[in-house]
Amino acid sequence: MLPLFAGFFVPYLLAIACFPLLSQRGGANHAQSGALLGGCLLIALSPWLIPANQPLPRFLAAMSATLIAIKVIDAWLELRMRSPLVWKDFLAFLAHPFVLVRRCLPRERPVPRNANLSRLVLGTMGGAIGIALLNVLFSVDWQGWPFLLEHTSKVTALMVAIVSGLSASAALWRLSGGAAREYMDHPFAARTPADFWRRYNRNMQQFFWEDIFKPLGGSRTPVRTTLLVFGLSALIHEFIFYAAIGRVQGYQSVFFAMHGIAAAMTLRVRTKKGWAAIPWIAGTLAFNLASSVFFFASIHEVTPFYARGLPDWLQGW
Repeated sequence: MLPLFAGFFVPYLLAIACFPLLSQRGGANHAQSGALLGGCLLIALSPWLIPANQPLPRFLAAMSATLIAIKVIDAWLELRMRSPLVWKDFLAFLAHPFVLVRRCLPRERPVPRNANLSRLVLGTMGGAIGIALLNVLFSVDWQGWPFLLEHTSKVTALMVAIVSGLSASAALWRLSGGAAREYMDHPFAARTPADFWRRYNRNMQQFFWEDIFKPLGGSRTPVRTTLLVFGLSALIHEFIFYAAIGRVQGYQSVFFAMHGIAAAMTLRVRTKKGWAAIPWIAGTLAFNLASSVFFFASIHEVTPFYARGLPDWLQGW
């Protein structure tokens, strides 16, 4: 139990230990920047405190550690733009579940109380429906059924649960007096792959946009920078799954390469609204469901997701 606790708690202690380097006026020098990067590396390695025979806790700890390291990196980059952080603000930033770019949180538009109550109720109902569907789908005997049918059914139910649950959580956070950025913006309604990644995991998208895309001149070279961002995302996900299962599979690289190319190709696509958008939405949804086979192949290695395992063409990577 102690290693499990340490795997989740130590990254916060390491991030707090980085604070003195984040409170220097005038920004960090090369030595301080190197120390901060070293601290981020230790944070990323903290899931290894959890025994290797517990892949799911390692996976969750790796995701948590990655987000904490990203917050330290964001605070480090912010030193060049603003005054140094104060202790209280840094602790609040580390503990905040709905922001990865601290300076952007004040820009979030206030949501009326009635809208938050509606999102809380609908999100809770949607989350309950998604979980109920998952319970049914994981009890089905999938022998004789196509692999893609099982994959599509389970992934759809899981995404309904995740999107709804995150919406309800953000609404509850706001009703409690906090500010929050919505993690999702109706990703099922995305018209293109580029539109999907503007709507999906908006907190990570904001980090890539503010701290990677814009500083690298993404507005001048959007295609190249988009591909670079998706390449970085592939590396992050490969690392997270490596922490969980102890080997690099390549599934995440394939998944994010496909989506990076698709997003770059559709960056400037402007689709029609109304009924004319339905074919675009259907095509994007079909692409996402088909390509996510590679993403969930990694999930299956962490915890059983498919009743009959991976198909032959995916095994042994």
